[in-house]
This record gives sequence, C-alpha cells and structure tokens, in this order.
Amino acid sequence: LLSLLPKSSKTSLLEPEVVSALRSEWETATGRSILAAAATDGGDAAGNGDAEGCIAPLSKAMDEYLASNFSSPGVRAAHDVTASTVEDKPMLVVSTYAERIDLHNNHAGSWKGCYTISPSTGSISGSIRVCAHTFENGGNVQLRSNISPEAANVGTCSPSNDRDKLPSWAKTVTRQISLWEETDVMESLADLLESMGNTYLKSLRRVMPITRTKMEWNVMSHRVVQTLGEGHDKDKFNH
Repeated sequence: LLSLLPKSSKTSLLEPEVVSALRSEWETATGRSILAAAATDGGDAAGNGDAEGCIAPLSKAMDEYLASNFSSPGVRAAHDVTASTVEDKPMLVVSTYAERIDLHNNHAGSWKGCYTISPSTGSISGSIRVCAHTFENGGNVQLRSNISPEAANVGTCSPSNDRDKLPSWAKTVTRQISLWEETDVMESLADLLESMGNTYLKSLRRVMPITRTKMEWNVMSHRVVQTLGEGHDKDKFNH
C-alpha cells in the first residue's frame, strides 16, 4: 500500500484514510475481516450451481463447531462458507478465524483456517495458520506456524441428495476439520513446545558466553547455587 503513494506525497501515515486502508489490508491478509463480515451478517454468501444447496447445512454445522471449540472467555470467532468455481468445477470454501487479545496480560493469539471442498468428489483440503504473540518488559516473542494437512474425503454433496443426508454430510466435514486441528496442529505444536528448550532456544545461545564457561542446562544446579547464595547473604546480616 505504501508503495502506491507518490514520492512527493506529504500524506501522514496517521491520517484517518491511511490508517483505515492499512487496517483493511492487514485484516484481509490475516483473515480477521471474517469477524467484521460476521458482525454485519455479511458471511455465508451463496455461490453458483450445485454447491449452493450444501451451504446452508454446512454453515449451520460450522456454527455448532465454533461454539463448541472456540468458546473460551475472551475468544472471538467467526466463519464464512462460500461457493466458487475452479476449472468449471463447483467448489465450497470454508474460512474460519478466531482470536484472543489480552493486552492486560501482554499476549495475543489468532487461528485461521481455510478449507476447500469438492461437492462432486468429496475431497477436502486445507491450511491452518496459528499466530501467538507475547510482549512484556521490552520482550517481543512471536510464534507463527503454517500447516497444510493431508487431503481427505468427506463424501459427496449435491442438491439432488436427500435433504436429511445433508446435515450428516456437514457434520462429517466439521469432524474432519476438528481431527486435523487436534492431530496435525495441536499435537505438532505440543511436541514443538516440549522440545523447544533443548533444541531451538538452546541453539540461539552462543557456545561460550562472556564468562568463557559453558552454560549448564541443569535447572537443579542453578537452584542449588541460588540457595547457597541466599544463605551466604543471611550469614552476613547475622554478623
């Protein structure tokens, strides 16, 4: 956006129209615009052809899915179900976005999912992006993870199907999304965080610090030194 401004332009970045444009660009890029669309009842637009009949049951199933999985205090979540055409084939696109911003405790996080479904073949593929941000006392740490699970099949859907079968098909889609999030995302992130202390964080530290003594990664030894130091300080006060 900034590259589009003329070099001779004296427009301040704090002017309302510039701030609004930057915010809109950021919300579109992160997927946060789904929240605004849901707030104005602008989501779940119908599309074309055979996929239209699948939107209503899938949207209802996604409502229940978000209410069940993104209902923690402070979390805002929304979804959008649209129909499109890819190479003359009808497709359904499900987009989800959730965030929790807690400035009082110096952290924020967001979760964006995008899933593409072929009603005629039943194939579903997707990508999930997780962002966590914590900041305190000058520190600024972010975790960004992009995960693309292996494609799966959830069965076909078309308006000619028995209406009673559509809700069941929609539930199958949300179960597959939930399965991806539990196995491909949460378990992967848990493994990453568990090994972070002995891999990623350890590799960031120089081999030999300023003291020319290698860092001892045993927590207990540091606690012993700290305890001895505290005892030594108490002895000084007794004298």
